[in-house]
Amino acid sequence: MPVRWNVPWPQKGKPAQGYPVLEGVAHAELFHATPDDGVYCHHPHVLHHEGTFFAAWSNHRWDEDGPGQRVLFAVSKDGRRWSRFRECFPPVGEVKRWGETGRVLTANGFVVVEGTVYAIAEVHEFFSRSDGSLQARLEERAGRKTRYGRLGWGRLARALKADGSLGPIFWLVDDPPEPHEGAPAFPSAADPRFAEATREISRIKAQPLRMSAWDFRTHTNWTTAADGHVLCEPTVFRRPDGALVKLGRDKQGSRRIYAALSRDEGKTWDAAVRTNIPDSPSKAVSGTLPDGRIYLVGNQVIGGRRDPLVIALSRDGVSFDWAGAIRTGAPKIRHPGRAKGEGFQYPSAVVAGDALWVIYSIGKEDVAMSRIPLASLNGE
Repeated sequence: MPVRWNVPWPQKGKPAQGYPVLEGVAHAELFHATPDDGVYCHHPHVLHHEGTFFAAWSNHRWDEDGPGQRVLFAVSKDGRRWSRFRECFPPVGEVKRWGETGRVLTANGFVVVEGTVYAIAEVHEFFSRSDGSLQARLEERAGRKTRYGRLGWGRLARALKADGSLGPIFWLVDDPPEPHEGAPAFPSAADPRFAEATREISRIKAQPLRMSAWDFRTHTNWTTAADGHVLCEPTVFRRPDGALVKLGRDKQGSRRIYAALSRDEGKTWDAAVRTNIPDSPSKAVSGTLPDGRIYLVGNQVIGGRRDPLVIALSRDGVSFDWAGAIRTGAPKIRHPGRAKGEGFQYPSAVVAGDALWVIYSIGKEDVAMSRIPLASLNGE
């Protein structure tokens, strides 16, 4: 087993499922869902660059991955007081309820190229599985087969400055789709104004340690495990011995994280195997603290409710020997919508100063950030 869980097993029904709640953690809200601004928010990402925090997340009027889903952003100097949110990537088609055909934007992180911060959005188009003719038209138009009920068109990017100003939107692919009626057209990766930035962004995003949780065009980050289970939403960290470890969420209900190793910088990976790490399931994020310890932040809980949000630590990248709750006691869902569930979920994290900063959605409605002092992570 490439990684293992040596922490006492979570106990459903106990406060924070039995995990110790970290001391000194401070929480800040970036977005509070309202019907006017959209009651679905998810897929948050955070970056700290040259003294500024950048945050971006997916937003829809009603539903998860509904057509017309957009990407919002905010900036902060201290991680506590945030600018009012603004659109980073506006809808690229009509805003509709989930289940209808249309294009969807998903926040997919940040890339820094020569000091410039670029926000990234994944673009896909849903089709109805019951509408075979529509699926065939989409496949013919794209020249490739669709998977999982969605057709990936590629990624969009735009520069984002510390003062909140934005550069033009451009595609990271040479063959973008024609815009939907009434939606703007964006330059392709072949446009000479953006070709150099596009090449560098794509190169960085292809690095194993920068692997995106989503790649709807090629699904190159999806894995079929040794036991045939389909895995998604990977996160990658480097062990102290140099090996890369890719952790993945199981789409087929084992409620365990799977893991695969690479000893050639991600050129090849061993077959992913099931570990004993519990998972709600949900997306997790991993990384390295300044002292070399590996962190794993996610919902390492029993049951489907994504509460608490947990951080686990490992010195060797093999054995996770300590874990604590970052936040627990999730509020009830305030606004109805597709696929919503209580909890603190889909984290992204960055080390800045003397703290680990973790961003997440609350019930897929609100977006919040928790500051964890590194001194609070000495329990391992």
